[in-house]
Amino acid sequence: TGRSEQKLERLMDAADLGAERTFAVPADVTQADGVQGLVEATVTHFGRVDALLNIAGGWRAGKVVGETSVKEWDFMLALNLHSAFLLSRAVVPPMLEAGWGRIVHVSSKTAVAPRARSAGYAVSKMGLITLTEVIAAEVKGSGVTANVILPSTIDTPANRASMPKANPDKWVPPQRIAATMRFLCSDAAASINGARIPIYGAV
Repeated sequence: TGRSEQKLERLMDAADLGAERTFAVPADVTQADGVQGLVEATVTHFGRVDALLNIAGGWRAGKVVGETSVKEWDFMLALNLHSAFLLSRAVVPPMLEAGWGRIVHVSSKTAVAPRARSAGYAVSKMGLITLTEVIAAEVKGSGVTANVILPSTIDTPANRASMPKANPDKWVPPQRIAATMRFLCSDAAASINGARIPIYGAV
């Protein structure tokens, strides 16, 4: 899912898995109606929701608390925490009905090791951890699990562009995050619920 239909179409073309295995819905995941429509469309298309891999989020920092605007604060909480609440709220009922489901949220190392000038981001990502742990307690024993991964800086083109002087050799490759998420969605991970999983790269 995403807001740009063109980007979603490019991702589907790149995946090359066919219409039976891929399905794209443009949606603003910070809005309740958009999220509910997304999940309902998914259930209609596939008949169920097996997993939520929540990679929606973003970073906006650079100011101390005393200089952070309410708009910036609200933006971080909406993007990183409110969206996760809406997505989780929408997928848990069909997962419980099916007796199986996997929820994997993406938090950040910054949540547990906060830095100056990152209040909105750090707080929203810590809230995401707590949300995941609450969901895990609520779905315990149902066949549904909820876990959260905590990556450090991810090696993406956007991060390289925004931090040109940093050494990306120590960053986390996206493939490792994907591999961890894939495992958490497997039957082999059925006993893992409510876990915080750090992925810190070459530290």
